[in-house]
Amino acid sequence: MIDAIGAVASVMLPWAAGTLAVRALWYRPGQGAPSLPLALGYGYLAGLLIATAAMRGFSFAGVRWSLPLLAGAVATAGAISAWLAHRSGPPAFAPDGLCTNLASEPRPLRALFWCALALVALRLAGLAVEVSVSPFRAYDAWAHWGTKAIVWHEEGRMVPFVSPAAWIAGGDARVFTDGNPGHPANVPLMLAWSATFLSRWSESLVNAPWVALAIALALAFYAQARLAGASAPLAMTGTWLVMSLPILNLHVALAGAADVVLGSAYAMAAMAMWRWTVTREREMAALAALAATFAVGVKVEGMLWVATLLPGVVVALHRRAGFALAAAFAAAAAGYVAFGPDSLPVLGYVLKSKPYNVLPTLRDHLFVFDNWHLGWYAVVAIAAWRWRILLAPRVAPMTFTILAGVALIGVVYFFTNAALGVRNETLVNRMPLHLAPAIAFYALLLVVEGRGRPGVQPSLQATYAADA
Repeated sequence: MIDAIGAVASVMLPWAAGTLAVRALWYRPGQGAPSLPLALGYGYLAGLLIATAAMRGFSFAGVRWSLPLLAGAVATAGAISAWLAHRSGPPAFAPDGLCTNLASEPRPLRALFWCALALVALRLAGLAVEVSVSPFRAYDAWAHWGTKAIVWHEEGRMVPFVSPAAWIAGGDARVFTDGNPGHPANVPLMLAWSATFLSRWSESLVNAPWVALAIALALAFYAQARLAGASAPLAMTGTWLVMSLPILNLHVALAGAADVVLGSAYAMAAMAMWRWTVTREREMAALAALAATFAVGVKVEGMLWVATLLPGVVVALHRRAGFALAAAFAAAAAGYVAFGPDSLPVLGYVLKSKPYNVLPTLRDHLFVFDNWHLGWYAVVAIAAWRWRILLAPRVAPMTFTILAGVALIGVVYFFTNAALGVRNETLVNRMPLHLAPAIAFYALLLVVEGRGRPGVQPSLQATYAADA
């Protein structure tokens, strides 16, 4: 029981501090405040960033981790954020117009909202139960995330992990190795953070952040969908469709691995980035930067995914420059295929100039098997349905972000040594998982924008009028 309480506390403390930090971003008096779902959704990611930064800081200073020290650091950050938020004055959180919106909807749509909400809650509750009783099951979790977490937790600091060859040659008892020592540290730090709150290492309870992050993704998706102009029933239905994706659910249940963490962080960054392109809210830019920073620290591929946000930013700042940049990248890719070297090492991959044929495997997993509820058909259909607005000023930044993400998957899967993992079906769904929540938001955005942004909250009418 004491460990169960500790696991809950390990989630709630950074979540509370991060939510206050997100609220503090809206610091200008009279500016208003974020909605509670938005603050909670991005708040957990902000809290994880605070917690992992504290662990890095103490480790760098040579101070051994302890529960009072780490909890005190995060609580202090939360207290400072609360003071900053208080300075901006009331309200603490802005209403999202849920009651007003539901009251104006027909009864079947109100029923749809509550049904979708119940299904999301039921799915997340089931995942929480499964995670709480399951040990590490994913290969990555026990091969190179859990290994670092266990060692760092026992040592009370981040000790070096090196390649097997360097470990054998070095002979230093305080240097370690595992299946992939080169990845960034956010995921093992998340596990070690949870373990600090427990009386002993538990391969089940240390995975609590994966359940919390799934809840945060659902809250952030719903909040951003509402800000985009979706009605409450449509936003909640979209949230349910995302949170019911089989591969996403599988990676939450197989807690301890990094792919769903990266996908959640990337989606939050992409959604906030799009909102910034529409409104130029500095707070949304800060949320996008926060989520992107966390994504970079999850996996080596995080740097590549964050880079796919840049075309959307460039298009928003200078439309012609963005289009020119996209054309230049396309020309460079074509030039590499035609004239480039046979092999080129890039961030752990070996880039090839001749493509591998992985189409049959991708076709099966994306369009035949029910790994994604066959949702890729819906994405293609919606894009074809709304083709007239794909490059409209409000939608083009997100369009270019999604195109860059799809291009990244295409390059990695068809033109690098990762093709072997696609063919043997060990990697085929991983990179689509990184992009899937962001693509789901894009599909919902196309639906909303294509019909004139119905269901816009009254408090946002002036903003949308200014954007039009």
